[in-house]
Amino acid sequence: SPLVNVTINGTVIKNTLIDLGAAINVMTNQIMDDLKLKGLRPTTTVLQLVDRSTVNPEGVLEDV
Repeated sequence: SPLVNVTINGTVIKNTLIDLGAAINVMTNQIMDDLKLKGLRPTTTVLQLVDRSTVNPEGVLEDV
């Protein structure tokens, strides 16, 4: 991960980890239905889990 030096109010914080915004949130179809969320968009994205297994999400729901 990229590290940079950051200055806040004159204080330098060295080797700060940059958040590249790569995080995602995952929810089940049941929760999506319970919340009455619509507009699932197809995706070819494959998610690799911590145990190195992979899953294919049914789609992407943006701006929830």
